[in-house]
Amino acid sequence: MDRNKFEDILRSENKKIFNYLLKISRNKEDAEDILQETFLAFYKKMDVVGDETYISYLYRTAHNKALNHIKKKNRNNKFSSNYSDMDYIAEEKNDSEPDVQKSISVKKALAKLPEKYAILLELQFYQKKSYKEIADMLEMSVGAVDSKLVRAKKKLKKIIMQDSRQNGVFKDRGEKNEKGTMQIFG
Repeated sequence: MDRNKFEDILRSENKKIFNYLLKISRNKEDAEDILQETFLAFYKKMDVVGDETYISYLYRTAHNKALNHIKKKNRNNKFSSNYSDMDYIAEEKNDSEPDVQKSISVKKALAKLPEKYAILLELQFYQKKSYKEIADMLEMSVGAVDSKLVRAKKKLKKIIMQDSRQNGVFKDRGEKNEKGTMQIFG
């Protein structure tokens, strides 16, 4: 790959990879540091990275550097419950209050997921990556991505249901199923 393209790639992918790193590290300063390390490593290897594979290479490098950073800080590979840094994540603006509440609930539930599942959901829903792209980035098969995403969605649904029940969100709302429990998802 031509080194003259570096600045264009940096401009186009910087924000996306930063958001990805922020979701992994849950700390703005750490995400910024890892982002710099990622692009520095990419710049050094640009000669061997192909034009078709540079995005996968960037995400894989960012992912590996983030995990190494977490290990260095002796974290237990779980997301923290600190959501203050999540304000930096760029999302579409929607002023309707139920959507904002839903978004906050999903973010909190994502933070409770094991990292391996949260990363997959981040790549699929927030980064809009295909199964093939995710498989390339995380160096796994498309089938593994598919099965892990199914498990991730089930776990996320379970966490949201538990949180909703604990917070009394479904009091006098919805319909009860034949077991007398609330049914949220079809």
